[in-house]
Amino acid sequence: MTSCLHYSDDWDVMGDEDWDEVYDDPKVIAPPHTARHRVKHGILEDCYIQYCVNPSRWITTDESRIAGWYHSCMTIGPDPKPIRTGATLHTVCITQGPLSSYKLYARVYGGKDDQDMNVHHKHTVKRAKMVSLYDFMLESFKHKGHCVVMDSAYMSDAMAQIGRNHWGINMVGTCQSDRTGAGKLGKADVKAKEVVIGSHESLMYQHNTKPLLYTVWGDNNFVKTLSNFHSPVVVRGGMKRKKRNRSTKRRDREFTDVDCPIQQKDYCETYHLIDKGNGAEAKYDLSTESHLHGWSPKLAARYFNMNINNAYKIHCYLFKKHHPTKVVMPLKECIHNLTHSLLQRGDTMRKRGGGAPPKATKDITTSSSVDGRKIRSDSVRQPFTSPTATVHTATPQTPVSDLTGRALRYRKASSKLRKERQPGRVHISVPVVVKKNRATSYCKYHKCPGKNTGAKRKRAYMSKYACEDCSLEKGVDFFLCNSTKSVGGTLVVVDCHTAYHVEKKLYTAPSPVSTAESSIISELTE
Repeated sequence: MTSCLHYSDDWDVMGDEDWDEVYDDPKVIAPPHTARHRVKHGILEDCYIQYCVNPSRWITTDESRIAGWYHSCMTIGPDPKPIRTGATLHTVCITQGPLSSYKLYARVYGGKDDQDMNVHHKHTVKRAKMVSLYDFMLESFKHKGHCVVMDSAYMSDAMAQIGRNHWGINMVGTCQSDRTGAGKLGKADVKAKEVVIGSHESLMYQHNTKPLLYTVWGDNNFVKTLSNFHSPVVVRGGMKRKKRNRSTKRRDREFTDVDCPIQQKDYCETYHLIDKGNGAEAKYDLSTESHLHGWSPKLAARYFNMNINNAYKIHCYLFKKHHPTKVVMPLKECIHNLTHSLLQRGDTMRKRGGGAPPKATKDITTSSSVDGRKIRSDSVRQPFTSPTATVHTATPQTPVSDLTGRALRYRKASSKLRKERQPGRVHISVPVVVKKNRATSYCKYHKCPGKNTGAKRKRAYMSKYACEDCSLEKGVDFFLCNSTKSVGGTLVVVDCHTAYHVEKKLYTAPSPVSTAESSIISELTE
C-alpha cells in the first residue's frame, strides 16, 4: 500500500530471490493463469480486511466507481451495468447495527483481462460473470444463514437459485424483468393488470416449484424486486412515502403510511446504508483528471479510505460504550490526527531549516527572498546577491493600487521570468504607457527638480518611466524621471531614478560620490 501511495505503478509484488531471508511467512504464488493486474491489486484487496468483527444477519453488496479515464482496460464493468468512467469496485459491508457500512470484502473488476470471471461457473450453463464474482465475494458467508441485499446489477433468477440451493444464502434485491426467467414483462403488461404508478399496489409472481418471488410495486415508478426466501405478503402501512398527486404531478409535503410487499420493505431499510459508506470513502480519492497516475495509486487511496472508515466505525462503537456522555470526534478531525500520526513514523527525513518566518517585505537585493528559509545547496536556482548590495529596509507596501489584481499578477509573473533569465536585473527603469495629464505619472521623488521651477504649485516633472521592482512592490506604477527635459529651450538630463534609489540605499553611489538630490545637470551628463 505504501508503494502504491508513492505512485510506483509496477512494483515488484513482494520480492522473489530473498523472500525466505526477509519474511517469516511462506510466499503465496498465484496460479499461472491469473491476470497480471489481479496479482498486483490482490495484495491491496487483502491487506485491509479485518477479521475482528462478527457480521450480523443482513449484509449488503454494491458496486461503486473509482474515478479514472475512459481508455483503460479496467474502465468497463461487467454486464448488464457497466461503469464507463472508472474502475468498478465491488464491495460487501455490514448493513445493520453500530458497524453499518463496515467493509467486509472488496474486489476490483479488471475488464477484459480479468480471467477469473471470464470462465463458465460450475453451477451455470452460460458465462454468468456475476455468479462467478459472488462466488468470490460471499465465500466466507456461505451456509451461515446470512441475508444478502443487492441491486439489479447482480440480481437474477440464476443468482437467486444458486444462492439458495448451493450457497445457503438468502438473497433479495431489485431485478430487471428479463432476468427473472418469467419472460418479458413491460409497463403495458403491468398496467393491464390494474397496477398504476403511485397507487402503491403490488403484483406478485411466485414460481410453481422454486422459492422465487417476483414483485412489482407501484410507487412513483414501477419497482421490481426478486427474492428467494420471502413469502407473498403485503405489509399494511409498512412504509412512509410522499404520495404524488395524479392531477398536479406534485408530491405531498407530509409522509403517508402506504402498503408494500415485505421484501420491498427489507430492501429499502437496508440498501441505502452502503451508499453512505461509499460516499464517505470517496472524499479523498485522487483527482479524476489525473492521467499521470495508473490505477494502483487510485486503488490504494480508496483502500486506505476503507481502512479509515472501518477503524472509525470501531472507534465510535467503543467510544460510546466507555464514554456515553461525551461526543465522538468527527471523521474529518480523526483523519487529520491519523495523518499527523502516520507522518511522524518511520525514519527521519530531511526537514526545512529553522529560523524566523519570512518578512512582510521582500529583499530586493536578491532574486529570491531567503529570510528565515534555507535554500538547498543542490538547488538549480540559487539566490543571486548583488555585489554592491547593502543592508536596507524596503519600503512597506501600500494597499492602494491603480492596477487590477489580474494585471498585477501577470506583471509579477513576467518580472519573475525576466529575473530568472537575467539574475542581475534589479530596479530597472522601464517605460510605461500612460495617458496624457495623468495624475499618477508625476515623478515620485520628493527632491525632483521639477519642484524648483518657481511655480506657485509645486509639482514634480511628468514622467513615462517607472521602476520595475518598486511598482510591483507597491502595487502602482511608481514613476521616476529618467529622461531629458527642456529647461529654457535647452535639453538636460534629469535622473530622479538613480537619486531615489541612492537615497533609499538601494544603489551604491558611483564615483565620484553624488548627492542624493537630483540636479538638472547630473553627473551622468558628464
